Amino acid sequence: MRALAIVIAFGLVLLPSAPRAAPAGGTVTGRLAVVQEGKRIATPADQPAYVYLVELQPQRRKARPGDSATVRIIQRGEQFDPKIRVVSIGTTVVFPNDDFKEHNVFSPTAADQFDLGRYDRGPGRSHKFDEPGDIDVYCDIHKNMRATVKVVDSAWIAPVKDGAFTLTEVPPGSYKVVGWARDSSEAWSDPITVLAGATTKLADELHPRFRKTPTAHTRKDGSPYPPY
Repeated sequence: MRALAIVIAFGLVLLPSAPRAAPAGGTVTGRLAVVQEGKRIATPADQPAYVYLVELQPQRRKARPGDSATVRIIQRGEQFDPKIRVVSIGTTVVFPNDDFKEHNVFSPTAADQFDLGRYDRGPGRSHKFDEPGDIDVYCDIHKNMRATVKVVDSAWIAPVKDGAFTLTEVPPGSYKVVGWARDSSEAWSDPITVLAGATTKLADELHPRFRKTPTAHTRKDGSPYPPY
């Protein structure tokens, strides 16, 4: 008893350690290459390809995966930065103006047409993306400004780097992986099963197919841009 009292007095009592919690999610890895007419093509460094997961047995949910998310696409040097954003449905995108000139952000895409009007340098204006699809975004003043916001009904999105991708903290369940690049089709994987604490590797490389570069767009009123 005397020895026990001494141990307690010095705070050296060793209690059994609590068991570590098992990892809640799994990891999905794989490879992707954009192809055109059967040949691999390089994607620009500032316009990477992306992958996202589609649940095969969706869980009931009260909110959409992007409802509390906000991201930015900056207008800088008469360009959008980044040129591509892949976001969960419900995400708000803010368009700050970092130039010392006016811009006018708008989208003619039928799935989600919007017009933020003209505004000067500053924190910018925003738009909440409530419809899935590939939404092209332009400036009504500068014809070379183009961004694409791809809106997906998924909480698991990752860029493709050097042909490879990794999705982490994926809840156990059944999914398909979807690969995409701007101006390409989507490429869907076979069904996969994700297990907690395990890594699932796609057996086959994803091959989104590049489509022809879009033709020149008009201003928001349908008129051509004036020459500069």
